[in-house]
Amino acid sequence: MHNPAPESKIPGYRADRLLDSILRYRNAWQRYHRPEDVNRLLRIFARVSIQRGYQLDYLRLGGSQSGWIWPYARQLEAETGPPPELAAVARDHLAGQRETGRLRQVEIATLYRHLEYDPTPEGLFQYALFVNELWSLKSEEKAGEWLGTELIFTRRRFDAVLRKVGGVVRVARPSEYDPVSQLSRDGGGEVRVLAFHSRGWKRIYMLRIKVDPEGVVQRQVGDLIATLR
Repeated sequence: MHNPAPESKIPGYRADRLLDSILRYRNAWQRYHRPEDVNRLLRIFARVSIQRGYQLDYLRLGGSQSGWIWPYARQLEAETGPPPELAAVARDHLAGQRETGRLRQVEIATLYRHLEYDPTPEGLFQYALFVNELWSLKSEEKAGEWLGTELIFTRRRFDAVLRKVGGVVRVARPSEYDPVSQLSRDGGGEVRVLAFHSRGWKRIYMLRIKVDPEGVVQRQVGDLIATLR
């Protein structure tokens, strides 16, 4: 990350309230229809917004059991379907290449350039979480890694994870539990949070979420904090 600004801690109690709202929504999104579901998700994140005159929508891809969504922004009054570049992705069965980065410019053009967040550490933090939640909505098969990750913002949640698993192989208890948000002076930045991965190899680690100046979000596994049984 070029030209980073100083790191800022997001108070864990405040991040925890946001997480509670996210988890409640995960259990309730089935009540809402497209595109109300994705726009309700956006409203959970007070520091994130969409360009005036636009709303979120999405293209449904894949089968009924293993499908996923491709979110995009469209004008409020437009009912013309997805943008042409996104329609071409669906037509040519290219959506599966998203994780390779080949469709980065399509993501930027159809979604990220219309999203905004406060240019503050809190804004960056909320944006990083929002984008991950947005891509995971109705996409359990594709987003299993994110949905199977439990974010930890307080010592209380950290201790609750240790009690829940019932066995600890190794733990290096952190001195701080608050999420850390660091803006880049070039735009974007990085968010670091403790995370518990409950599938397969159970572990607590530092999750690094990078936001580039064009709004693209990527996750990276950082330092290992605890190995669990």
